[in-house]
Amino acid sequence: MKHLLKYTMLLLFLCGLMACKDSGSPKSIATLFLISLNKNDMVTARNISTKNTQDVLKIWEKLAEGQFTEEQLNQRAENFKVEVSRVRQSSDSVAWVQFKTLPRILPFEELRLLKFTDKTGRDRWKVDISTLDLLESDSNADIAPANDGQFHPEPDSTAAPE
Repeated sequence: MKHLLKYTMLLLFLCGLMACKDSGSPKSIATLFLISLNKNDMVTARNISTKNTQDVLKIWEKLAEGQFTEEQLNQRAENFKVEVSRVRQSSDSVAWVQFKTLPRILPFEELRLLKFTDKTGRDRWKVDISTLDLLESDSNADIAPANDGQFHPEPDSTAAPE
C-alpha cells in the first residue's frame, strides 16, 4: 500500500511539473493581452499594462461600449488566433514582441513590454502602448508597399475611367 501511495504521489508531482509553464514571459504576457482585448476583458488587460496602456484601454473601452453582445464576444474568442513570431529584448527591461492576429485587432503588429519589480520583489512584464504609438500607426496606414519594394502614399481618390 505504501508503494502505491509513493508511486501515485510521484506521478502527480510529474504531471504537475509538466503542466507548469512560463506565464511571466514577454511572449505569454503579449498573448494574454491580445486575447483579453479580443474578449473585451479590460480587467485582465489592465492588470498586465502600464499606466500609458491603461489610458489607451479607457479609450478602447469607450469605443467598444455596446458594440458586442455576449454571444458575439464568445464567437470572436473561438475564432481568434494569435501567432507570436519573434521576441527581442532591446535591454534588460524592454522587450519587443512581434505578432499576428486573425482577425486583426490592432493597427500595428509589435508590442513593447517593460519589466517592473512588484511589491513582492518578483519581476513582471507589462504591455506599454501609448497614444503616440496609435497615432504613428494610423499615419502609416495610408502608406502601402508598391511592387518595387518602396513605400508610396495611397491616392486619396481614383480617377474616372476615360
